[in-house]
Amino acid sequence: MDQLVIDTALERVRAALEAGKVDEALAVLANLHPADRAEAFSDLPRDEQEELFPRLDPEDAAELLEELEDDEAAEAAGSLPTGALADVLDEMEPDAAADILGDLPPEQAKAALAEMGAEQAEDVRPLLAHADDTAGGLMTPEFFALRRQMTARQAIEFLRGQALDRDAPYYLYVVDRDDHLIGVVGLRDLIVAAPEALIESIMRPDVRSVPVGTDQEDVAQLMKKYGWLALPVVDAQGRLVGVIKHNDIVYVIEEEATEDLYRLANVSDGDLSVWSPVRLSVSRRLPWLVVNLGTAFLAASVVSLFEATIAKVALLAVFQSIVAGQGGNAGTQTLAMMVRGIALGEIELRDVGSALLREVGIGLIHGAIIGVAVALGAWLWKGIPVLGLIIGLAMLGNMVAAGLAGTLVPLTLKAFKLDPALASAVLVTTVTDCVGFGLFLGLSTLFLPYLTV
Repeated sequence: MDQLVIDTALERVRAALEAGKVDEALAVLANLHPADRAEAFSDLPRDEQEELFPRLDPEDAAELLEELEDDEAAEAAGSLPTGALADVLDEMEPDAAADILGDLPPEQAKAALAEMGAEQAEDVRPLLAHADDTAGGLMTPEFFALRRQMTARQAIEFLRGQALDRDAPYYLYVVDRDDHLIGVVGLRDLIVAAPEALIESIMRPDVRSVPVGTDQEDVAQLMKKYGWLALPVVDAQGRLVGVIKHNDIVYVIEEEATEDLYRLANVSDGDLSVWSPVRLSVSRRLPWLVVNLGTAFLAASVVSLFEATIAKVALLAVFQSIVAGQGGNAGTQTLAMMVRGIALGEIELRDVGSALLREVGIGLIHGAIIGVAVALGAWLWKGIPVLGLIIGLAMLGNMVAAGLAGTLVPLTLKAFKLDPALASAVLVTTVTDCVGFGLFLGLSTLFLPYLTV
């Protein structure tokens, strides 16, 4: 239903633009939900975007930029004159404005920051010092901080004087005179407290926080684990400098999931999409195909060791790919579960022993069942009982190897502080190919007299 609304709106926008009625096109977009408006805007050709975006008022333009993907938002913002861009950034949340500035060319970002309102620029400038994928890059400096000696009545009066955001999670953080984070007060606790009760007496001193340099994936895991709607961020001295809101983490989870999925497929750039420029896609994807080519030659070299055996029993060439292929599938299953477990913090290096035993056990069960099935199939198909025995044993061994490789490779990469998802698929497939070919052809060589009868 939402897509139908967007498609209908796009038709109306294009018709209005063709008739030269830009204001009418803008009115159509204005009637859409902000998320739908961003999707519709993204579907417009670049020339139509450039015609519409500068005509938006700063508040609407800011709302649109906050909904667009990072690269699209930066492209749209970069098309504005410096003064107009500064006006739009003044209407944005400080963290969102900092993200836009961080994606623009340095000179353009510097010029826009210089023309922003003094108060907004003061909030945004410190955020630019932090990498986008850290707690400092995610946080907003807009939060409510109370003093421990305030009364509940004073705190409520303070809140009444603020411009409250309806969607904000109202955790009220408590700081000392040096802005060190010392506690947190829930809005409900504040309302039901006696008017003269001190904040110090109703706050919870066991408040959790993260340093500004904390990786965004760790932040996401922490907020997911405890179900928090917001998480305070502190500097090296323990001073409260910002707050990360739950809606920022939704994008982080999507981004990290995309990154892990791409890396399991040997795509190193999580920002790539189906519509990325061809040159960029090739430059990011080709290197891993070259690496895969090298590992394929390694597997081929294992096969070449048994050329004499294959020459005597050409039938072996038909079945060797079954053993390697099934082992690769099993390894990919184990690998996907291990990478997910590592990403979610379910598996640590100390768990390697138990995880290994578990996956080897599963590999034995899978290998026994699949091995018997394929052995019977080979026997019935070709009428050679020994061939069925060889392929069944090779399948059993390769399934165990798949479990070992799928467990050890990502955990080893993690131990060396490398991304477990990045190279795991190549390494695990190499192991299962080499072991599968080696076991099948090695056993065939051993039982060669029985195969050539």
